[in-house]
This record gives sequence, C-alpha cells and structure tokens, in this order.
Amino acid sequence: MTGNAPRFALPGTWGRINLASPATTQTSIRKVVEHAIGRDDRLATVRAEMRSRFLEAATVAREHDATDFHIALELAPGIPMPAWVSVFVPDIDATDFQALGLTDLKEALNFGLATAQSDVATSQTTVPQTRVHAVRQAFRTVQAATEEAPELELLRADYWLAAPNPNRLALLSFTTGYVQFESEMLELFDAVISTVRWPAPAPVPA
Repeated sequence: MTGNAPRFALPGTWGRINLASPATTQTSIRKVVEHAIGRDDRLATVRAEMRSRFLEAATVAREHDATDFHIALELAPGIPMPAWVSVFVPDIDATDFQALGLTDLKEALNFGLATAQSDVATSQTTVPQTRVHAVRQAFRTVQAATEEAPELELLRADYWLAAPNPNRLALLSFTTGYVQFESEMLELFDAVISTVRWPAPAPVPA
C-alpha cells in the first residue's frame, strides 16, 4: 500500500499498477496483461481488450487521486478472475458524507455506527482488531464500448472505511465482470475487507 492507506490481503494473484503518470499506468498494464496472457500473436485481440478495459479503469482511478490500483489475474491457478480494486484516501473535511449517503459512517468516527441510508444496496461491518468501521455500497454499472472492447456490464462494490485516533477515511472500490456471480463476488470482497489493517500514522516529531 502507498503512504498511510489501509492494508489488506488479496486472494490469488494480482498485479499492481503504477499510477504515477499516464505513461507508467499504460506500461504497468501492458506488463500485467502480457504476464497473464502471454505474447502469442493469436491472443493479440484478447490482450488489446484487456488493456483497454484496465486502462480505462486505472485512468479514472489516477484522475481521482487513487493511492493504489490492483488488477486480479487468477483466483487460483487456472481460475481467472476479471476484477480490479482502486484505493482512495480522501480528506475527511472535504468529503460530503450526506451526498454520498454515508452520514452514519462519519458518526462511526465517534464510535456511533448506525444503519446507513443509501439508495443502493448497503451493508455494514466492523473490523474489531483495528476498530475500522465499513459500509458497503454495491451496484451494477456499464463500461462503455471502445474500439478494442465491447460494452460490458460490471458489478461494483464500494467499501467506505472509517478509523479513529486520528480520524481517517478510505474507499476501497472493487469492480468485476462476473455479474452473474454477484453473491459469490460480494462474499469474496467482504472477505478481503475482513483482512483490513489500518494502523494509526506515527506522530510527526515536533
């Protein structure tokens, strides 16, 4: 993880994308895709489609100041998993909790986690070992078609995390093309969130 972002364990094999610049993002994605697919000329179309999908998602993450972006390669050897996760650590003071439907998550910073109000599916959990509170918002979206890839329906699960002392906020946004396995994918993402560790930052020397 980058900086003081939450730490968590990802199942299977994932590739981390360098979001420092458009060039590093594109280079990282090309390397990850070649690692997953190989360089066989017969798979050139598949590689181009994967690069297109991942590049669009990673570009959005970078432009919104994500701290990390990971692409899933395999859940287990021989079992592909089309998914990615973006990590954001926004400024609490600049976050409009009410607009996001996360007013109760802000209350969690004061140890008052209540029922979240949102127009999308939500659930709540607490990671007791680190006193990290989480609210999940799950919904379906569509990735528009490009020259390399057709339109694709996606399942997205946003996990807003709050931790106290000092107050911190983070967003882990998971996306997968396995919309037909929504329950199983949400269980998997929930399991990842259960591994979250977010130690308080070390105090700055005076």
